[in-house]
Amino acid sequence: MEYLKTITDEDVFKSPEFEKPDVFKKRTTVKAVVINNGGEFGFVTNPVHGFYLLAGGGAESNNLEKEIQRECDEEINFEVEVLSEIGRVHEYRNRNAKEYETVCFAVKTIKETNEDIRTEDEKKNDLRVVWLDRDAAINALKDQIEKVEKGKVKFYNTAFNIVRDELFFRTYINTSRED
Repeated sequence: MEYLKTITDEDVFKSPEFEKPDVFKKRTTVKAVVINNGGEFGFVTNPVHGFYLLAGGGAESNNLEKEIQRECDEEINFEVEVLSEIGRVHEYRNRNAKEYETVCFAVKTIKETNEDIRTEDEKKNDLRVVWLDRDAAINALKDQIEKVEKGKVKFYNTAFNIVRDELFFRTYINTSRED
């Protein structure tokens, strides 16, 4: 299997503080570059960290296309159609002793759902969707990467997510055709 990149603590933090564990527990996750009918991109955010991240989460089955559809229903309140796989990233997170394989899909919105099916944690953290045009999304993600590089992101997993999600979004932008 070919990955766009393998990301480790050393790639995310200037001075990693967690030792590499002897064993990592494997987890498969899915992410989506979500495009609406107006050509805007959907990101999830919350007031806890204020960063823009791709919709997605842990896979509960081996049907990854169905999993990203479920995650989009839950997090952005839209049914989506999977257009294509963008790529895969492999991550080793020392603090959690987790090995992630994350698969990212390009999806387009079909119709808004009528029910709030966010998880209790997502509701508690006020997870919400933000729609950005292409340039605003690129600029926001670039700004977030700069904050990671300067050590200004205080949340361990969020820093990893920013690096991974920016790579997926940049890959999508660089490989998609502009009509």
